[in-house]
Amino acid sequence: MQPTPRVPAERDRMTGYVYIAIAVSTLGGLIFGYDIGVSGGAGGFVAGDFHLGAFLQGAVVSGSTLGGAIGALAGGPLADRFGRRWTLLLSGVLFSLGALVSALAPDLAVLMTGRVIVGVGVGAASVLVPVYIAELAPSRVRGALVAGFQLLTTLGILVGYGINAGLASTEAWRWSLGLAAVPGVLLSLGVLLIPESPRWLVVQGRRDAALRVLRRIRGRQDVAHELEEIEAVNNEDASAHRGRWRDLFRGWVRPMVVVGILVAFFANGCGINLIVYFAPQILQSVGMGSSASLLATVGLGVINVVFTAVGMALVDRVGRKPMLLVGAIGMTVSLAALAVLLALPVSSSTATLSLVCLAVYIVVYAVSPGLVAYVVISEIFPLHVRAKATAAATFVIFATNLVIGVFSLPLLDSIGAPATMTIFAVVCLVFVVFCLRMPETKGRTLEELEEHFRAGSPATTVEDGTRVGA
Repeated sequence: MQPTPRVPAERDRMTGYVYIAIAVSTLGGLIFGYDIGVSGGAGGFVAGDFHLGAFLQGAVVSGSTLGGAIGALAGGPLADRFGRRWTLLLSGVLFSLGALVSALAPDLAVLMTGRVIVGVGVGAASVLVPVYIAELAPSRVRGALVAGFQLLTTLGILVGYGINAGLASTEAWRWSLGLAAVPGVLLSLGVLLIPESPRWLVVQGRRDAALRVLRRIRGRQDVAHELEEIEAVNNEDASAHRGRWRDLFRGWVRPMVVVGILVAFFANGCGINLIVYFAPQILQSVGMGSSASLLATVGLGVINVVFTAVGMALVDRVGRKPMLLVGAIGMTVSLAALAVLLALPVSSSTATLSLVCLAVYIVVYAVSPGLVAYVVISEIFPLHVRAKATAAATFVIFATNLVIGVFSLPLLDSIGAPATMTIFAVVCLVFVVFCLRMPETKGRTLEELEEHFRAGSPATTVEDGTRVGA
């Protein structure tokens, strides 16, 4: 295969129009994060009002995750049919509607309905935002800009933690859940200001519209080379059944999909939702009071935001693979240490060291899979199946989180916290092995990545020499 021509420097320019589009779309991360952050604390108060056991409390907390899995599967086909922009608007509307239903719920059934509606909006946004940003962003800074979704997610988690701590004395869980409607409304209104993805327009055969959008987001008239490159990749597989679910498992596409789905699984199977949802309960089990544990989770939320920002600064310099590898090792060590501490007698020392282990875990997660996973998912899939493949990977994220969210409390109750942490430490160890074999995607345009995988079928050799089996 001939070397791919160097990307023109002009394509790497960031224009005001791109900044606006990305700022609006990343609000999807804010609503995602807020729901995660507020659910754990509000879930305890809901359990008290509705007299719920551990399983039903976990179900309330994870109701939005069930909806997220549904929204993820629906988001890809909707984005292919109606475009990235209007599907993103729909996700904001659904999130706001679900938040209001949850806040006004008179009983558990209505509350669960509202939580599922919230999740459908979150799931669709989680598919659309990384794809949309990757399809607009210059390749030089694509990783950092896609990571902006995760930064807004961590900010949302922090806001959710803060709301929980602020309302802890009043147990006003309805306000906690209802306030989520605000970012949902902002996302829906903001979508009216942003353009459609030029790559989606090319797939739809709307060349003139794609040309207009490219000129606006690149800030120049001469975008013919970029448009021709997108069209060439889109047309190269014209004889295949374009964009169907079964295309995800055909020939050279399959390795790309497998990598993306495994990244999605490990980034969430590592136990992050157990930590985020149930950190207060974990800290209380080692001797912290309820108020102190809620304040401690706010501190963990601050750490999450700060180190996500650090990861954004590194992802386009260091690369995706090294950051994931370091994070997987760090999570393995911190969870193993936490398992040991939780098996010791309760004391002020074990409480302090347990909090340190949780903080270390949050740090390495924030700079690694929490941020990098969405970057890899957004850029590794080929254009003709990108929305559906991203939907499949995002479904894996929500399905994994659903299982963890529903069964974490019963698991903690039945086998204990030390054994539970050991299980997730083993998952993280397997993640380390996977990271050693995954490809690097840093610094290439989406079309270059697709050409490399296409040329490498049935196995792919990429920039760092890593082979990915079919």
